[in-house]
Amino acid sequence: MLILAGILAGCAGASVSPAYNATPVTSNRPSTVYVYPFAVSVQDVTLNQGFFQKEYRNLTDENQSQSQLDLAHQTAQDVAAGIVQQLQTLGFTASQVARGQQVSGDNILIVDGNFTDISQGNKLRRLVIGLGMGQSVLDSQVQVFQMANGNTQQIMDFTTHADSGSMPGAAIMGAPGAAVGGAAAIASVGVNVAAGGVKSYTSGSGYLSKKTAAQAVAYMSQYFGTQGWIPQSLVMDPKIVGTGSL
Repeated sequence: MLILAGILAGCAGASVSPAYNATPVTSNRPSTVYVYPFAVSVQDVTLNQGFFQKEYRNLTDENQSQSQLDLAHQTAQDVAAGIVQQLQTLGFTASQVARGQQVSGDNILIVDGNFTDISQGNKLRRLVIGLGMGQSVLDSQVQVFQMANGNTQQIMDFTTHADSGSMPGAAIMGAPGAAVGGAAAIASVGVNVAAGGVKSYTSGSGYLSKKTAAQAVAYMSQYFGTQGWIPQSLVMDPKIVGTGSL
């Protein structure tokens, strides 16, 4: 019970850091929101519309294996889908568009961005060792543009951070028999805990994708509420959205 209590104490972390907010092109409520999967490589940037390219000058393909790029692209799809779904709950007409696809319209919003860190982590290592070891991390930079009256203007720029949290592991909590059995006993405890159904914890990118989407839309909702685009009852607090255990 002591081990389980220690594990259940672990919680995920998430935060939003504002960088830039600007007055909208028009105060009228946007008719549609288009969401791009976030850029993960230089190739993604060259395919995208010109006025986004300057936002991704720090992206590089160095040291990125194909499996890492595949994970990053899947994560980008998941985040975009999550943002679309949550924007729809705010009453917006929102849809996901492929990178490179041109969008147009009178008074629309465009949500784009790039990942700055994707670390998948290792579930068993985190369960056994704890204290943040094997932690999963997903960091992104998000930009929101408004296209209206023949102009395209960036109105928001912010970063998000989500991680799987630190949890005291079996080795730290002093599992029964661990002192006698050494490393083998500790590993056995970790496997048993993982197999025993502590399913509320995960170090995969899926949970972090949902958390990132929720954080992004929560922060956007504050801007939308200030502009009168949504009722105050729908405005969310990113600090509240970002808390909670895995």
